[in-house]
Amino acid sequence: MIARLPVTRALAALLAAATGRPCGVGALPRTDAGAPEALPYCVLHPLPWDVQGAPFSDRSEDASALYQAVCVAETTEQAEWLADRVRAAVLERDRVTGRWLHQLDLQPGVTCRGRSIDIDAGTEQAPGDGIVDYMIRFRLDLTSPA
Repeated sequence: MIARLPVTRALAALLAAATGRPCGVGALPRTDAGAPEALPYCVLHPLPWDVQGAPFSDRSEDASALYQAVCVAETTEQAEWLADRVRAAVLERDRVTGRWLHQLDLQPGVTCRGRSIDIDAGTEQAPGDGIVDYMIRFRLDLTSPA
């Protein structure tokens, strides 16, 4: 079975490492002392999860997961800068090998066979509070071979 939590943790860790900025899961990221991290940062939201169980003739399982990454910043320029880094973190490939530059550290036996953008909504500014966010929704296609 492909478990959801390890995928969510792996994607959050990938985003933080590849962008150099903090990434919270479902909430703003916090420092070890419990204070909110400085802007810009990313908030990752797990969305629908579709799992196809293994049929009798094939023991492999497949799953498709949607994740929404929200880049939170003080300016549109800062939000777009972080969104570019997030997009590259998930989608960029090595020109020679074709492999993703940033690997997802998934549970043993599970591989990510596809990554794509479902929606790239761009920036939106919250009225009056000086916060700009940029939302990108990704689809991860996972498999667990027999």
